[in-house]
Amino acid sequence: MFVGKKEEVNLSGLLKASGSTFMTTVMIMVVGFFTSVLTARILGPEGRGLLSGALLIATLAGNAALFGLANSFVYHKGAKKAFNYGAFFVFSLLFIAVLSAILSYYGLQLSSEVQLHEQLNLIVIMAVVSGGYSYFSALSQLNHELHFFNLMRVGMVVGNLLLLGIIVWLFEPVTFVQILVCQIIVSAGLILWGIAWANKHRIWQRTNKANAEALGWSSMLGYGIKHHGTVLLGILLVNFDKLVLLKMGTITEYGFYALAFTTSRLIGAVQEATSTALYARHAGKDVQQLSLSVNHAFRLTFLPMLLVAAIGALVSPWLIPLVYGKAFTSMAIPFAILLFECVIAGASWTLAQRFNAGGRPGLVFFRQFISVIPIFAAVPFLPQENIHIYLSGLMLIGAILRLIVTLGIYPLVLSEPIPRIWPYKTDVTTALKLLSRK
Repeated sequence: MFVGKKEEVNLSGLLKASGSTFMTTVMIMVVGFFTSVLTARILGPEGRGLLSGALLIATLAGNAALFGLANSFVYHKGAKKAFNYGAFFVFSLLFIAVLSAILSYYGLQLSSEVQLHEQLNLIVIMAVVSGGYSYFSALSQLNHELHFFNLMRVGMVVGNLLLLGIIVWLFEPVTFVQILVCQIIVSAGLILWGIAWANKHRIWQRTNKANAEALGWSSMLGYGIKHHGTVLLGILLVNFDKLVLLKMGTITEYGFYALAFTTSRLIGAVQEATSTALYARHAGKDVQQLSLSVNHAFRLTFLPMLLVAAIGALVSPWLIPLVYGKAFTSMAIPFAILLFECVIAGASWTLAQRFNAGGRPGLVFFRQFISVIPIFAAVPFLPQENIHIYLSGLMLIGAILRLIVTLGIYPLVLSEPIPRIWPYKTDVTTALKLLSRK
């Protein structure tokens, strides 16, 4: 197969958008990894478990409260629909703030850990600012070149690292509560920056397109709810293992596993950047170009990242104790398994942008729902001993099921060929040529 001029231009645009996001992601990975190592060594397994538990409850509540409101905003603005986006913007912020506070309050009941319950107020506040930050991160995809999106991400990790350095300098010992307060301050600052960005670019202005199709609130909310159904299932799939362990295991065991999961996500930088660029570039626009870009992205990222995962899994027994200390040795096996899970899940999400950006988020919900049933059914039968390893295995199985279902949707629902896994030689040469120009 040869890559024509049209396809080369399409691939060039995708590489440009995903390339800047990828470089930003690499920097975020480095800074975030350094911060993770510092907090692990400062707090130890138990303190790291407490911090991870508080952040898990807060971020889950914040993300669960989003209800696809920002994604609906981005999609319908991209489609140039006429709507009162200003009122929708204000409604979204208020709705997310209230719902994230409620969800975090009840979410804390999952854990019986006394030290977490003592910080209820901080966890609720963290959930509110986490929801606000996530809203602006999604909303910033209005700019398909993702400039502000990348600035927000950089601001998060750099801000967290700077404040961590300050409290390490000022306090001895450092507690998980102090680190949690720092992260609240950073997220709140980024929300204010997001509001300033939205005001500067007047993102709520109506489209100037003649005879633009009028849009009602039911359509805006309907798209968001459909998209959010997918997100909620995704949240459960990505976090059910940690929720189970937080409920069934000790806070120290949870600290081991949560750190293994967080570290394994480093490998997903390429696919994360690519998926974000796909949605930002094609949401509400030409479906044929979208399909072409998705297939290119999938072929060029899946197998190379699987190879990287295999290398990481092989060196994990030596790498983990070296980086985090011998106290964290037991996280090596789940880390190795979760590397493969991250790559396979990332490949599935790349393909799913064909449905999200193409205005059919219900298909993504369907594939999430089908894949989640056997995973949740298996949880009650997990043995108590080495549960963190079995949970890692379930995560991997879930990722494989999602990829299989996603591939099956192409011919069965979209009447399109199953995307090819192996890249064409021309894919590689064209990508290398375009990257060399940059």
